[in-house]
Amino acid sequence: METESAAEPESPAPPPRRRWWQRLLRGPAFVVVGLVAALTGVAAPALWNTARDASRPPVLVWASSDGGQLDDHSYALPEVVPRQQAAEIGIPEQFLSDSPALRRSVKVRVHGTTVTIEGARSRDVVITNMHARILSREPNIDGTLFCIPPQGGLPAEKIGFDLDEFRPLARVLDGGKLGGPYFADQAQQLADGETVVFQVESRAARGHYRWVIDVDLVIDGKPQTYTAKPADGEFEMSGVSDHYGSVFNWSGRDSWTFPDPAQNPAGNCG
Repeated sequence: METESAAEPESPAPPPRRRWWQRLLRGPAFVVVGLVAALTGVAAPALWNTARDASRPPVLVWASSDGGQLDDHSYALPEVVPRQQAAEIGIPEQFLSDSPALRRSVKVRVHGTTVTIEGARSRDVVITNMHARILSREPNIDGTLFCIPPQGGLPAEKIGFDLDEFRPLARVLDGGKLGGPYFADQAQQLADGETVVFQVESRAARGHYRWVIDVDLVIDGKPQTYTAKPADGEFEMSGVSDHYGSVFNWSGRDSWTFPDPAQNPAGNCG
């Protein structure tokens, strides 16, 4: 008589293999992964700063060419424009609205610009001074004066340059008067990504100047100089001449008067 053999017991199924992320969450591996993640969180910003610093200058410096905040809008032309050709110039409002005559003219007596400085690296940057570097000096322009004097009402405190000085230094300009050196007691530190904007007013009486503005900095303890200039490469301004061939004197936004140039009307311009 045949007998059935006893069934062999089944061997237990092997435990399921853990996924990779489950293995990372157990035991020493979890500690190592956590440490790596923490170090990465600390190192990544430093690596980013290092890569960025290698591709950018420590600071970015630029200047506007729009004249800045000025209340004086007097200009001069090298050529003489007689009053009979006033229609070609237009009324004062037209003249100041980017007219062909304005584009040929040079600012007279006072010039405004905005200088912007941005800390562009994770470095220690300190602004210590500014000075105007004169590129050329010629006699005052004495063809035609367009006299549009100050009307009042603009912010008082700015940085000022007297271009007639031997080495024009940034000075405090408050209430229309130039004072002591602007940065004597207020060197300014720039944080990474911080931007500072300076309203700058330059003045001239004894010459027709072309110039740029040099900004003195200390970067990581080393003195360096950056240059601020407009897109066309240089600033330009003339002092007021003691004689002109023709004078257009502002008489409201819609009209000019035409004083006799022989009577030195420029002396009363502003």
